[in-house]
Amino acid sequence: MAVQQVAGYVQNDGNFCQLDLKDRDFDGPLMRIETFRCSQPTGKFGVTGAGTHVKYLAGLDHLTPTSNRTFRHIFSVQDKNKTKVTLEIRGVYDESGSWEIRVRDLDPESDSFGRVLIAKVKPKGEAAYHLRYEIRQQPNVKRTLVSSPLSARIMEIVSELSDIGAPLEKLGAIDPNFAANPLDGELHWGSDYYEVNTFFDDFVDNFQQKHFSTWARNFQVYTRFGDFRDKCIHPGTNLVGPNRQLASEYLIIRAYRDSLILGGRVFDPEMAKGGFFNVWESEDPLSIDPKPGVYAPFLSAYILDIGMYQLGIDKVHSDYGGIPMALAPGSKLETGISPIVDSTRANQVLAELAVLFYQPQLSQLFGVTGMARELQEV
Repeated sequence: MAVQQVAGYVQNDGNFCQLDLKDRDFDGPLMRIETFRCSQPTGKFGVTGAGTHVKYLAGLDHLTPTSNRTFRHIFSVQDKNKTKVTLEIRGVYDESGSWEIRVRDLDPESDSFGRVLIAKVKPKGEAAYHLRYEIRQQPNVKRTLVSSPLSARIMEIVSELSDIGAPLEKLGAIDPNFAANPLDGELHWGSDYYEVNTFFDDFVDNFQQKHFSTWARNFQVYTRFGDFRDKCIHPGTNLVGPNRQLASEYLIIRAYRDSLILGGRVFDPEMAKGGFFNVWESEDPLSIDPKPGVYAPFLSAYILDIGMYQLGIDKVHSDYGGIPMALAPGSKLETGISPIVDSTRANQVLAELAVLFYQPQLSQLFGVTGMARELQEV
């Protein structure tokens, strides 16, 4: 087990604000995610262990009326004695189950520096999903090294960039250098793997081109960071306990899973090859890297209807009743209060998309609801 946790820090609600991993056996680079719910107040627990203040990371989203359901992240890797930010990420949901994920390329060595992917999903009834993926580019952006910890808001460090939480038109025009941009259409429960691939193929091909390959490769590092696999069965009970080499299963429900699920389908061709069935049927199963640890928690919680997992994911997404959190703290998991914003449908949608994107055979075997009962009967 080469990749180990080397640091972990929490907010006052017990959720993570920073996690550092490193492959010590092969002297790999440090990988770091810093993450805040945008309702996190400033103060002692509003600073990551590295030193990034929530007001810098959350930017325009900090303590706004929607801050309780908006999450901001930066992902960094160690590069020449500096911890270089490669990705800036924003995720927001609403009670209808809709999601919007934004992923910005911040690697100064990337030809696509400053571009941002916007991925949107809106459920239509219980068995259809409207999806839109688009890439926008702001003009005349100067490549700039952004380091962890952040010394200011990213829009202040890279003055040509708008805040990633700004209205879409502020993020530039839809980039004409990408084919099939925007990708816009519907997928339905029961769509087979061929239909899903056909939907994404032209858009995904963009990330195989040399000009955009660094952005894709950085996201692939991010998906590997997020795929804990065997880590989740080790006996660590929390990520800040006495043994920092052990990662707990609780990490896998962190709020950045939404970006991994929606982004992995276009950035990571190995992950997009699919999960269990493709590995089972492949002549070379070890060549397929579907990263099940990214999405398996949502399948377990909402497809198999495991209540304890649902509570854990609910704590991450709809935990606090106060908007902003500082006004009315309280946890549905810990105190039984009803959150102002309920994430149940949004979490179900992530599970359903995980099936369609990575395990489409399951959507043909079982209905979109009642899968747990049908599996028990089988």
